[in-house]
Amino acid sequence: MVTDIFAVIADHTRRDILRELRAGDKAVGELVEALDASQPTVSKHLKVLRDAGLVTTRAQGQKRYYALRLEPLAEVGGWLTSLRTTAGSQLEGAAAPAAAGDSLPAAQVPAAAGVGAPSSALAGVDAASGTRPQQIQRSVERTVERAAKGAAEIIANLPKWRRKEPGRQG
Repeated sequence: MVTDIFAVIADHTRRDILRELRAGDKAVGELVEALDASQPTVSKHLKVLRDAGLVTTRAQGQKRYYALRLEPLAEVGGWLTSLRTTAGSQLEGAAAPAAAGDSLPAAQVPAAAGVGAPSSALAGVDAASGTRPQQIQRSVERTVERAAKGAAEIIANLPKWRRKEPGRQG
């Protein structure tokens, strides 16, 4: 059973299924048709989504209907937002040392250069201007912004969560 939500949503077919379920509950056959995929493939991905808590299922006659669960996705969106906020504050604090040619904070040093390596140890760095560290910072900022925007878009396009009354079957 896959419990890492990021591993679950990393697969494009599962993301496509989640997009289809934004509009409301769908039967497996409807998903097969919408995704132009085989029934075993869709069923396999639905099982992974169900095990991760991203979808729920209900039987109605011989059909199984799947519905999207928002809570796990809200957690992903919250995590991305906190990452963006943390990265932004780290980048602001790192701008002065990088410009002065000092070493970057450990969080800013690429893995290939080694933790705590001076900025001049990075390939192509002009130690006087700190140009390469500034490029890395801008790249990190853009990547985090794109990830946060994508998560926010997915969450914004999800239907509003409707709580079912206790004891009421749907």
